[in-house]
Amino acid sequence: MTPTVYVHIPFCETKCPYCDFNSFAVQGRDVDGYLAALSEELDRRPPPPDPPTLFIGGGTPTVPRPEQIDRYLGDLLRRLRPDPAREFTVEANPGSLTAEKVAVLAAHGVNRVSLGAQSFLDRHLKTLGRVHSAAQIEEAFRLVRDGGIDNVNLDLIFAVPGLDLRDWLYTLDCAVALQPEHLSCYALIFEPGTEFHARRQRGLMHALDEEDELRMFRFTERRLRHAGWQRYEISAFARPGKHCRHNLGYWRNEPYAGYGAGAFSYLDGERCGNERHLERYARAVHERGDAFVSHERLEGSRAAAETIFLGLRTRYGVRLDSVGERHGIDAQREFAPVVTRLREQGLLRRGEPLRMTRRGWRVADTVSSAFL
Repeated sequence: MTPTVYVHIPFCETKCPYCDFNSFAVQGRDVDGYLAALSEELDRRPPPPDPPTLFIGGGTPTVPRPEQIDRYLGDLLRRLRPDPAREFTVEANPGSLTAEKVAVLAAHGVNRVSLGAQSFLDRHLKTLGRVHSAAQIEEAFRLVRDGGIDNVNLDLIFAVPGLDLRDWLYTLDCAVALQPEHLSCYALIFEPGTEFHARRQRGLMHALDEEDELRMFRFTERRLRHAGWQRYEISAFARPGKHCRHNLGYWRNEPYAGYGAGAFSYLDGERCGNERHLERYARAVHERGDAFVSHERLEGSRAAAETIFLGLRTRYGVRLDSVGERHGIDAQREFAPVVTRLREQGLLRRGEPLRMTRRGWRVADTVSSAFL
């Protein structure tokens, strides 16, 4: 199976207080130096020439100047065979997009843009530390459409402190009015190491009540289903035929090749992680040709468990016989006690393929940990 390709551009206008991704405020950073290291990594660890999907993430890949965006896209694409049917996604924030940057994306064959909208209420954008306004979301959306890119995702965050159900439904209605092809709706998580987590630890910020969060979760599915978006993964909703093929590869535990600081690869049963620190990443690539700092080989029951819990995140679920065949174990027998217990708890459906119930989706981490 040919791996998909992910490229990490770690720069943002500012670091959002809830974000635990490997990202850095761009001010004072050597963007050109990083792009040179990225190009060298692509040279010395060549990507597969025919990946089924490409994904440029971050950070904010549209924060660099247009000529820098042109450079890193060109450096990647000259190593690949052209394929106009390939899904090619670039993440963007509304405040960093211009018509010139969209033109650069389109010229390189980008056919899908994922916009970090998060909320259509300015006061909640301020809480989240976002540097764009609600009006700029619509402006960026139109820029992408006018630039000829006809597949757009909007990222949205619910369960934000100070956000009630009426606020969240307003954001959903604004998103629906734009008619994007895809919507990703995430509950806010207080990730360790983030500013939000520190505020919560000091009692300066409080998570929403769990019942309120679940109510938002239920209303999200209902509102988007009625508006024509199908939920195909815990947090992902798509128009027919507009599922994110790249992300589905992750949920199916398929191979991927990652490039850039902090990027991960999963190749030949081994998961490898790149150095996160920008200067150490560049130095490692230059000195030895890769920047791997972690290696983990997944085999047998452990690999099967990951394939199961990742697949359960989707509406398609997994077939235990296929999982067993793939990983060389008797998955039906190996996981029978876990499956039986989760079914008794109402978290898994009966029969094959193995799929979570709606209640199971609401406590997906509990289901996942049972397999691990």
